[in-house]
Amino acid sequence: MAYYALGLLVLSTLLSPIHSRPLQDSQPIASCPTSDAVRFKGTTANNVESFLNIRFGEDTSGANRFTPPKPFNYPPGTLVNATTPGAACPQPKQAVSTMPLFDNVTHMSEDCLTLRVDRPAGTPASAKLPVMVWIYGGGDTFGQIYDSAYDPTGLVLGAASKGYPVIYVAMNYRVGVFGFAASPALNATDSLNAGLLDQRLAIEWVRDHIAAFGGDPENVTIFGESDGATGVGLQITAYGGKQKAPFKRAIMQSGSPMADKETAGTKSLRHTRELTKLVNCTASTSEAELQCLRSIPMAKLNSIAVTYENKVGGNSGMGVFVPVAPSTFIPDSPSKLLATGRFSRNIDTLAGWNEDDGSFSTLPTLSSDEDVFAYLKYEYPALSNKTIKQAMALYPVSSFPDLPSENISAHYFRTSRMERDAEFTCPTLYTAQMNHKFSPDTANYLFSLNQTVYRSAYAAANVSYLGVSHFSDIPYVFNQASAEALAPYATKEDLRLSNEISGSWAAFANTGQPSAGNGTITGWIDAFGSGGGALDEFLHVLGGPDSGSRKTKYDDLGARCAFWNSQEALAGRGV
Repeated sequence: MAYYALGLLVLSTLLSPIHSRPLQDSQPIASCPTSDAVRFKGTTANNVESFLNIRFGEDTSGANRFTPPKPFNYPPGTLVNATTPGAACPQPKQAVSTMPLFDNVTHMSEDCLTLRVDRPAGTPASAKLPVMVWIYGGGDTFGQIYDSAYDPTGLVLGAASKGYPVIYVAMNYRVGVFGFAASPALNATDSLNAGLLDQRLAIEWVRDHIAAFGGDPENVTIFGESDGATGVGLQITAYGGKQKAPFKRAIMQSGSPMADKETAGTKSLRHTRELTKLVNCTASTSEAELQCLRSIPMAKLNSIAVTYENKVGGNSGMGVFVPVAPSTFIPDSPSKLLATGRFSRNIDTLAGWNEDDGSFSTLPTLSSDEDVFAYLKYEYPALSNKTIKQAMALYPVSSFPDLPSENISAHYFRTSRMERDAEFTCPTLYTAQMNHKFSPDTANYLFSLNQTVYRSAYAAANVSYLGVSHFSDIPYVFNQASAEALAPYATKEDLRLSNEISGSWAAFANTGQPSAGNGTITGWIDAFGSGGGALDEFLHVLGGPDSGSRKTKYDDLGARCAFWNSQEALAGRGV
């Protein structure tokens, strides 16, 4: 996915870092209840105990590059110093200028398969608290568990204060070519989708070890945003549902199993081939090329890959190397896995999108029907001209405003809404529908976020057209609206929403319901709780003038999602 919001470099400077956590003297200890007697020494800050840089996978360098992760086991009797952050996996060093949230990466290594565990201070090993496992986003291109945008302090403390305490876990996983390379040699050894396999191994580590930290391995919720949410969705469809999922519930924020274009295409294969040429690893066999790619020093391969990603993936460099189907982990296109019930059943879900999720990824200079057509043809080259014209007809330009003060045409807003529906909204609805169809007793909660703490900052940067953009949910979910960097922009409504949304996420992890009293969102009903049928689900609008539950038909989503979820449109997107 390309991002075209070029005016956010100033905004990125304004809003980062979100948190600075002073360390306190207390050093809690967590002991694994096994014969190995491994213990973990953590730190305490702001009444949250944190255990950092816990290894769950072996070093992925050398012969392990591109391969499925190998579990790491500490030697018996080890006291693990889990007091300082570890390295990020290889990725761009500098935060993308169009992203208002992310920190620069100062330390990276292929020995990066580590996780963190955070819990309310004083949590005993016997607590059996629900566990929330975070999967970061970043277009399959960047991300790290220590980014200040994902500081769990507000979430953990707010959840505990409402009576819904949780254990928070987040894992590093490989991104870019290191996590999503594709080649015949990798396919032959079941080594596609290494980044998703990293996620899976970490979730399995939680299942096997979280009891030592006071967590309940039988009550695990995985949650993520953007490509993190896509990772969540693909963990649900993993192995076509043939393996029992090591989690009970799932939250998908602006993402689904069907979000990444060309997952069922040749995107990663094409780009891996081009990168192989750039690093002079072209050979007579795929195996020889793979051996050559593994011999290149990490810094060199990463640098060349990042330059290549920025060249072909827009100014963000995102979404160049993506998950691959068919493969062992994703045995068919995600939409077909969902349509045929080949996914883990009995997983309660909470999923949704932001009102203007497409604004970052839409070219702001679009100003005519011809511009829109050319843009859609570039974004979805497999869609026929007829199909693109059908899409445009569902979004008449007369239904959208101009913004002359920022030189933004109605055609931009029209296309942004198409991007939102194609990439986020309609795949999310389809996922919920299929989950309900094949597991009618599971809970499915839908939301649309219609408020952003970034509104005044966007206005100050003259990019107010971004609206309730992608990533707007992050400060609310992590309960950070009152954080130092955001406080100057947060309204009373932002503070309230931050408190309630984070509380509802924790309540869902505890009870399976996001409306659970004690300062959570009120009146949020199951999407199918009132007998809703196809494209007639109930969603909860979070924030803004339309706040509250309503049917999903309210925004012409019935006809629009029928189009985007049609076989022709799904095939054109490669999902």
